[in-house]
Amino acid sequence: MPQYTQKPCSRKDIRHLTMQLREAFGLERALHFPVVLILDLLHTYFPRFSYRIVEDRELPKDNHAYTDVLNQVIVIKESVYDGACNGKGRDRMTIAHEIGHYLLVRAHGLQLQRDFSKRPMQTYEDPEWQADCFAGELLVPAHLVRGMGIDDVIKKCGVSRDAARVQLSKVGR
Repeated sequence: MPQYTQKPCSRKDIRHLTMQLREAFGLERALHFPVVLILDLLHTYFPRFSYRIVEDRELPKDNHAYTDVLNQVIVIKESVYDGACNGKGRDRMTIAHEIGHYLLVRAHGLQLQRDFSKRPMQTYEDPEWQADCFAGELLVPAHLVRGMGIDDVIKKCGVSRDAARVQLSKVGR
């Protein structure tokens, strides 16, 4: 089965991109990143960008949101959007993940390629890894969480325990 790869992008590159986004909105020192507010404001930098909230039944059960990069729209389940508005870590991460897909394409172009080789995909070529990495770096910024414990990161950054654990393991990189 073919796999789709994206232009290679390192954690360092993604960390830099998330810092650029934070700087664009004056949020370099914000521990609790206002992901829903930024979703509302992205059109100020990308006039064609939009997002839609849809009833949960409009997307498959395991699909919480998706990014249509060609039409520059993020589609989000209503329950996920509401959860993010109410501070639910997983839902905040989902929206940050979709913003990552959108901004990574804006930064590097739409360069997905279908790979029919049997070689294993390199992690840094995986568009899902890249968007996950973006979400983690955006919501749990290394420069602000160094030295913090998991419980502090959960509380101050508004993320799930898993997200806090994963990001704290990457802080030194």
